Amino acid sequence: MLINTDGIVLKSIKYEETDLILTLFTRKLGKISVLAKGAKRTNSTILSGTQVFSYSNFLLYKSSSIYKISQCELKENFYNLSCDIDLLSHASYVTQLVESSTFENQTNNRLFDLFLKTLYLYSKNELNYIYITKIFELKFLHYIGYKPNVLKCVNCGNNNLNKGKFSILEGGMLCKECAYVDSSSLKIDFSTVKLMEYILKNDIIICSKVKVSEYIINQLDNILKMYLKFHLGDLNLKSLGFLENSKG
Repeated sequence: MLINTDGIVLKSIKYEETDLILTLFTRKLGKISVLAKGAKRTNSTILSGTQVFSYSNFLLYKSSSIYKISQCELKENFYNLSCDIDLLSHASYVTQLVESSTFENQTNNRLFDLFLKTLYLYSKNELNYIYITKIFELKFLHYIGYKPNVLKCVNCGNNNLNKGKFSILEGGMLCKECAYVDSSSLKIDFSTVKLMEYILKNDIIICSKVKVSEYIINQLDNILKMYLKFHLGDLNLKSLGFLENSKG
């Protein structure tokens, strides 16, 4: 049976002389492994559509335990992401987040659309790609079931969060009166809280147009870094390590 689905290439591993084993994140099948026969040949009709970051339409069939590509039509290759080391690092980071945190054959169309739009926004050189990464991380946490609660106090339900703190442990905001619940809770600018609320409610394309100060972006970065590590564990993301080193 042939299956037609759009997909994004997350990973590519050489298999024999001219073949590749791809990890695809697809709209219809979720994350799957695919054999791309002859993809490394210079005259291959599927060469351009099987590169990492490529967004393509795939016609697949399943043989024994693995899918194989029958046809592949490139939609967008996002080639320019490989021309800038910082952009490449951010794109690789979100790609590894998707690859490491999704299960085989489990669809997540909201995450698929978010991932695709993030690659698109990275390719627009005039945008702040660090801020784009923060938007992705926050919405990514939402779409995989770890959304931080920034609408009301996670302890008492109070929606007055001015002068409250953010608790990594409790998974969201603590109002001023409940800050004692977590002694390690973090001071947070109320503007950062409102930005997180805005990001969680709106599409990433809309969020990308908002002008945000470096101070707020840095605070959001610190909070999300700790939140991701605590709730998702050590994902061993090599590109994240590179991002941290490049900051120094």
